[in-house]
Amino acid sequence: MNKKYKNALFTLQNAGLSKTPQRIAVLTSLLEATTPLSVRDISQTLAAKARIDRVTIYRILSLFKQHGIAREIASSGGTNYFEMASLENPVHPHFNCRNCGELSCMEPLTFSQSRQLISSQEDYSVDHIEINISGLCAVCRNATKLQKQQNKQV
Repeated sequence: MNKKYKNALFTLQNAGLSKTPQRIAVLTSLLEATTPLSVRDISQTLAAKARIDRVTIYRILSLFKQHGIAREIASSGGTNYFEMASLENPVHPHFNCRNCGELSCMEPLTFSQSRQLISSQEDYSVDHIEINISGLCAVCRNATKLQKQQNKQV
């Protein structure tokens, strides 16, 4: 039994959730991922391992969100992504390339950095902070510069 599979079983047990093959498969996908995954990504990852339709994946992810196992990240392109919510993966900002759509994780903010974002109003009781930044990734930015240079030469 591999470590990610054991972690999935342990996580479901701690959340008080049944350890169904579908939940284990979705959770293992999230545990193995190095970047946030869309439902499409999860579906493609599981295609060879398990037969789970997208509706079931959405239901499982919704259940994981309710139990604090997973976080949902909305991208500027309209696709929602999911990642593990754990001590090993603390809340952090995400960068979404508006050209290629790649979503990448950025370094987590410290608590004091997060507090500075809302320091103008001390009346807030903050439960959740989500920071999503969009722009051009390095690859797309360089391709855009190259395209502009080629257009100037023509």
